[in-house]
Amino acid sequence: MRRRFALPQAFWALLRLGWVKLKTRNDIIPLRIFLAVDNTNEHTEAISKPSRRRHFLWTLVGVIPIGVGLCFVHVPISCACANPAPYITGLFTRAQQAYFEEHKKFGKSYEELQISGAIPTKTTRYEYSFEVEQDRAFMYATPQVVPNDFFRLGLTTAKIPGVVSAVIYDPKQKNTVRVTCLAEDASSGRPPKPVFDGKAFICGAGFKSR
Repeated sequence: MRRRFALPQAFWALLRLGWVKLKTRNDIIPLRIFLAVDNTNEHTEAISKPSRRRHFLWTLVGVIPIGVGLCFVHVPISCACANPAPYITGLFTRAQQAYFEEHKKFGKSYEELQISGAIPTKTTRYEYSFEVEQDRAFMYATPQVVPNDFFRLGLTTAKIPGVVSAVIYDPKQKNTVRVTCLAEDASSGRPPKPVFDGKAFICGAGFKSR
């Protein structure tokens, strides 16, 4: 006794309405092949779903450590060029020397020194400020706190040395004397003032002249 195909009721309904006609055994063979292929696809999908989950989990396991590692990767804060702070603070003291020779006093503004626009107030690395006393003047390049981790989260910060330049009029030498002091390592806060010992300036602790 031949077994009847266990096909959906909708298929037999279409068969009764004449939408599907099975005249010979040859007409049934493609149907068997179709059903077999269809069952194979279902089985393949059932197998591939757990496989996809495993691939996703392995990918996730690999990506998380990479993401964490990138957080601690140091990236340049701007460019790989030389530190501009010694030049900028030195520009201020050289302008003060020129101004003193002409006016016998130190200038109290960038406009008087004719360097307005040449010295920034703040950059990515530094905040610039100056101080003028009766016989001397100072310019400070105070380091900024700059994150240098990959995502700029502040997990690590750039090592930026402080810079200070000073100029003084020495009545004994009847001339002006200037110096630029650069921190030997990363520093924070306003750099300490150099001290004039009667002959030359002495940089503060942790700073060297250049």
